[in-house]
Amino acid sequence: MNEQSRSAEFLNKVLENAVMGAEAVKMLFEKVEDDKMMSELQREYDDYGKHAKAAIEALAAEGLDPEKQGAFSKLGLWSGIQLNTLTSRSNDKLAEIVIQGAVMGVIDLTRLLKEYSEIPDGYRRIAENLISFEEDSVQKMKGFLG
Repeated sequence: MNEQSRSAEFLNKVLENAVMGAEAVKMLFEKVEDDKMMSELQREYDDYGKHAKAAIEALAAEGLDPEKQGAFSKLGLWSGIQLNTLTSRSNDKLAEIVIQGAVMGVIDLTRLLKEYSEIPDGYRRIAENLISFEEDSVQKMKGFLG
């Protein structure tokens, strides 16, 4: 596989992470009953969008279009959120969902960085910035637990 193909594959995986994070947060909007939680989720949604935009712009710089995100993944995400909020829509439960998703994102991106160690630094920074954002999200959501 050539360098451009590897870069495209890497950037599309980073994009998928950001898009799925944004979709998950957006799906929680209808579950929120607290203004502070809603404000934090809106901020996170906006920030996920900024990270997705960075990956899209990097793909465009390579002369490539982003891959379409699968509807099946979104269906699984929606089902999981519906199931997890069936008995509770509390801030504690919503924060737990966001924390679990962010931690999964950090794990996936960390593995991605190791698997694609040859990727140019500028592209790596996009993933590293998304990791930092998701780690920050975990810390902020801890304030809603309990």
